[in-house]
Amino acid sequence: MTDPKSLYDKNTARYIDGARRQKRRLRISSGIRLFVFATIGVCAYLGLNGQAFYGVVAVAFLGIFAYLVSRHQDLKYEASRLKQLIEINQEELKVLNGDFSAFKDGSQFAKPGHPYSDDLDLFGPSSFFQYLNRSALPAGQELLATWLSANEFHGIVQKQEAIQELTQSVDWRQNYIATARLIQTPFSTSALAKWFSEHEPKMPSWSGFLPAAFSSISLFSAVLTVFGILPLGVLIALFFIGLMISLPFIKKIGELAQATGKMQETFSQYRRLVSQIEGETYHSEGLRQAQKALLGSGQPVSAKLRKFSRIIGALDQRNNLIIALFGNAFFLWDIRQARAVEDWIAEHGDAVEYWFQALAHFDASCSLANFSFNHPTYTYPIVQEKQKVCIQTTYLAHPLLFETPVYNDFQLQNGHFMVITGANMAGKSTFLRAVGLSLVMANMGLPVRARRMVYTPIPIITSMRTSDSLSRHESYFFAELKRLKIIVDHLRERPYFVILDEILKGTNSKDKARGSQEFLERLLKLQATGLIATHDLSLCEVATRIPEVQNFFFDADIREGVLHFDYLLKPGVCSNMNASFLLRKLGVVEDDAEGDKI
Repeated sequence: MTDPKSLYDKNTARYIDGARRQKRRLRISSGIRLFVFATIGVCAYLGLNGQAFYGVVAVAFLGIFAYLVSRHQDLKYEASRLKQLIEINQEELKVLNGDFSAFKDGSQFAKPGHPYSDDLDLFGPSSFFQYLNRSALPAGQELLATWLSANEFHGIVQKQEAIQELTQSVDWRQNYIATARLIQTPFSTSALAKWFSEHEPKMPSWSGFLPAAFSSISLFSAVLTVFGILPLGVLIALFFIGLMISLPFIKKIGELAQATGKMQETFSQYRRLVSQIEGETYHSEGLRQAQKALLGSGQPVSAKLRKFSRIIGALDQRNNLIIALFGNAFFLWDIRQARAVEDWIAEHGDAVEYWFQALAHFDASCSLANFSFNHPTYTYPIVQEKQKVCIQTTYLAHPLLFETPVYNDFQLQNGHFMVITGANMAGKSTFLRAVGLSLVMANMGLPVRARRMVYTPIPIITSMRTSDSLSRHESYFFAELKRLKIIVDHLRERPYFVILDEILKGTNSKDKARGSQEFLERLLKLQATGLIATHDLSLCEVATRIPEVQNFFFDADIREGVLHFDYLLKPGVCSNMNASFLLRKLGVVEDDAEGDKI
């Protein structure tokens, strides 16, 4: 089992050393470029002063200088990539110490009224999304948020296999994330995919063969003119004919060139990610299916993107005066290249969306695999279909409790409910969130913070935080009733794992007791399974009438005037409450002789 901290320490040192070497290479490269540039200047000066040999040398060194400029850009990119790799490993070391503030918290993905996301703190500052998220692509973050909130519980084993396969590929994952972080484009992938899907051809059907035919005529006429067979006037006539054919398409081709020209750099950057995926061999079905979208038929996507970049580059040559004048006059250059662009779009445009989806899939999957790697002691839940037991855990804890984690064992059968009582701050709500979040993680294929978990995949729905709405003129009580109705409506469609925390708080005690009992009975009739935490001890009476209900509690006691909790789930009904003790402790009410009793 690889120790995450040791590996991140090792990687940090390795990449810092690599960055130092890369910095030396950049300095040497800059020196060589300066020397070559100076040589070109000297040789050009001598060439202009009548020494033709030095003019030839200057031209040769121009080619060398162009190569050095390109190579220097590659060296700068590698330096930036190493910098990202250093940051990635340093960030992970902070995460292991409980600091994950460097990552985006996904606040924009929070959805009011979602079945569970708000209650389980999935999005926002210090949320599980922020703890989990390593996605560098906006589309990858969006997909990760979708997986978290989808309530999808099918194909769990396949999801686990994909995560397990990527978990140990630390270098590949970090290189992928580093490459993705360096992508800077003016377009979102969704905007690009939309443009390709909605693009309407601007070039007529004859633009496919006319440029080739006209080019052949121009070349043939030029040869005959050189040999004196045709007069020069023929070439002059072809010159103006070519310009006349090209002129009506200048505006349309200009618009196409402007749109695709901005895409060239975008595709060039994404091609690096595509190449990383194409070069791997995957065994899990989920990763193979995602990779399949990038392998395509005939040739891999990276080759298709390279071809598109080359075509766009050729079209951009229209800005060169010589190409714009003589290229269009004799070869219909703009029409030829614009048609090549549109042919590429016609052949591959509809697939662009799927390519970006595949990249987003791997981007989001890196987050899941990184989480799995960071928690080698976590366990992958054992999936059982249509069994008597809905969930059984050993040593289960909430994944975001770092300093004083609390572990509990519990078991719940399908169609059963657990009523949990306990003193204030004894751990009821934390336990509910630990169970709820563990189910969400299990349904995603993630390992959970437990020694063992066996469960039947099931969607979940919760009611733990309900707020009133002044803008909708809703009271707290009415808002809660609406939430409970939503739960019932969902249960009419299929069974759910229901988690409730202190329902019907907005009414009097007697009404609350009766309503809570009736609602619990309704949930059982709808074949729900779940947990309900309450301070209302009368709700525990349901267990005496209905065997599918069990009572459990979290205890508290006072030792030498100090309130103590063990946060352990125990069978039975809580007999100790602590509200009066806390009121006295904080000086809200006067102390009395009973001050050391709960």
